[in-house]
Amino acid sequence: MAVHPAATRRPRRWLTVALTAALAGGVPTPAAAVAGGVSTPAAAVGGGVSTPAAAASGRPGPGGPQLTVGGPAVLLDLKGSGTVGFQATAGQRLTVLAQRRTLTATDNTDLTIVRNGTTVADGALIVTWASVSVDFTAPAAGAYTVRISPRSAKDRGTLLVSLAGASAGTLALRGPAQQVTITRPGERAFLTFPATAGQRLTVVARRGTLARDEYTYLDIRGPSGEVNTSGAVGYESEYRTLDFDVTRTGRHTVEVNPDTDRTGTLTVQLTGSISATLTPGRPARIAFTQPGERAFVTFRAAEAEQFRLTARPGTLTTTSETVLKVRTPAGLDVVDATLTTSKPVATLGFSSSAGTYTIEIDPEGLDTGTLLLDLHRLP
Repeated sequence: MAVHPAATRRPRRWLTVALTAALAGGVPTPAAAVAGGVSTPAAAVGGGVSTPAAAASGRPGPGGPQLTVGGPAVLLDLKGSGTVGFQATAGQRLTVLAQRRTLTATDNTDLTIVRNGTTVADGALIVTWASVSVDFTAPAAGAYTVRISPRSAKDRGTLLVSLAGASAGTLALRGPAQQVTITRPGERAFLTFPATAGQRLTVVARRGTLARDEYTYLDIRGPSGEVNTSGAVGYESEYRTLDFDVTRTGRHTVEVNPDTDRTGTLTVQLTGSISATLTPGRPARIAFTQPGERAFVTFRAAEAEQFRLTARPGTLTTTSETVLKVRTPAGLDVVDATLTTSKPVATLGFSSSAGTYTIEIDPEGLDTGTLLLDLHRLP
């Protein structure tokens, strides 16, 4: 279930910043109301701008404008660079969202998040963008400053700045889909699950009420925060399936990051894969019971044998393509085919080397049902 190329075509309005703290493990989150198994900040938001803005000048002195997680936005009237502060605890997953109001756009405007004189994260409000969000994890407890610097001295006007946190939840293998509720513009969600090296898993994300005209990005990260695979639910599809093989045992994380100033819902589900064996001359029925499942069917072959494999749907719905790949003992693809509504049956011929072959079957959509495999040795 490869990620659709369109998921990378449109530019993001937010910038993901290298995290200074690992994503795995417990992270403090705002006081939350739980919906669908995922905790979400208690302050509900609608209409793109969450709370009344506190007016502020572009150059606050000591005790100047301060942000709070999920609290009121600050409206900066920029006549040059400006700053706004906030307090964070170690490990908090935060997002600074800057939305252009009357600020002119002769050039880009830089946002830099600083702690004790050291840059923690940065981003830029591009001249063609209405907003930008900078995601980061607070490396330590204490005071932080957001520096906002128009690159052109000609740019003046107002910019609305807010601070969003992140919701947290869990996924269970083959468990029910969990609803993620983005209640505030810029907010992210993190869903964790345990996984064991060698597992072949799939994350299925379905759009709820999140805006269709923007992408909602998903990153699957390993125990140390490394990205295993990424994708997005975009305007071309109501869902996305992300396949990945687990290489390290430990707690994994799905990060949900809408590329929009709007709010809404998305459901996320974790499914596994099917393992089966196939004996030449004995047809097998492979059953897909959950959307997103893949199947890995193995058979033994001797050196220089000739085979014919036939695949046809039983009850498998064929609203999307189903991809078959036959792999050698060394993991190389030897033959492949795609089943479609107009071409539901595939016949593949190939010769073998000695060892165990694998047939990977991957319904590209959310189809479930049975697929029939028939393998024959040829004289």
